[in-house]
Amino acid sequence: NNGDYSKSLDYYHQALDLNSRLPQALNNIAVIYHYQGTKSSEKKEFEVAQNNFDKAASYWKKAIRLAPNNYIEAQNWLKITGKLSEA
Repeated sequence: NNGDYSKSLDYYHQALDLNSRLPQALNNIAVIYHYQGTKSSEKKEFEVAQNNFDKAASYWKKAIRLAPNNYIEAQNWLKITGKLSEA
């Protein structure tokens, strides 16, 4: 449920506070936001979905900068959605 995702996000952010160069934490945050975006889209909450997808893109870009050979699916998603070129 959303409480579990919220708690997970808190833990990942705590990990990043200790070490901002953890691509695994950045990826996991992105996965949560992407999942929440997908769920919001299914409920026709498109503005909320877009916000979550934008957050996912931001975190995936950071993870990919730290580990460019990883997260191939995320890289493909960023390309397909056009979010790779967004600032």
